[in-house]
Amino acid sequence: MKMQQLILERLNQIETEKNIKILYACESGSRGWGFASPDSDYDIRFIYVRDINWYLSIHERKDFLDFSIDENDLDINGWDLRKLLGLLRKSNATPFEWLQSPIIYREVEDFRKDCMHFFPNYFNPKTLANHYLGIATGALKAGIIGDEFNIKKYFYVLRPVLAAKWVVDQKNVPPMEFQQLLEGINKQRILLEEIEQLVEQKLKAKEGALIKRNKIIDQFIKEEMDRCYSVLKTFEVAPSDSLPLDEFFRETVKRYNP
Repeated sequence: MKMQQLILERLNQIETEKNIKILYACESGSRGWGFASPDSDYDIRFIYVRDINWYLSIHERKDFLDFSIDENDLDINGWDLRKLLGLLRKSNATPFEWLQSPIIYREVEDFRKDCMHFFPNYFNPKTLANHYLGIATGALKAGIIGDEFNIKKYFYVLRPVLAAKWVVDQKNVPPMEFQQLLEGINKQRILLEEIEQLVEQKLKAKEGALIKRNKIIDQFIKEEMDRCYSVLKTFEVAPSDSLPLDEFFRETVKRYNP
């Protein structure tokens, strides 16, 4: 059975078993970013709604569905639409990324386009860039082993640093795909060549492989993180209006009431 078919069947099964309506399902991890290893999992993420009566309750209820990785390396979890929109209002990186994924498994009509329509109003550069820099800082601490670096963690540092740089320089939502993020350093030829070689290594290496640290890339990471943190001190965090998201949420739940 082809993986695409297997994923679709699993999503259909989840939809039936959990009595939900899946609005959108995509690839969110290294396969979506464009640097999957031969043994990378399939990081499948989906957005769903429930029956309208489920929301009309005095009880707080779980707003996500999480499933253990199965024998086919399918890592699947989903968010309730209300959770997605709540985090979008806060300029959380995840909604921006999922909705830009180049690999879409399922989508109801115009769902992604309708959500992306909200991007300009809820994009906050200071919040988003600080989020990416936080991810990079955590991956730096976890990935370094002496003078070597876990190649997967190297990209978990490099990609968010490039995303933060994009936010600071371009002042708009950074692309999800790694190759598009490299456009932000297209004038730094030596650095670009080193990163492209690292990508080639990643595409062939196993997930836990260790590689020698690259001085050129390490210098870029340090200098860019310091620069971004400095520039972000001058940015303001603007308040956001939740009313348009509330209206979209209500309309969507009514339309796709499972």
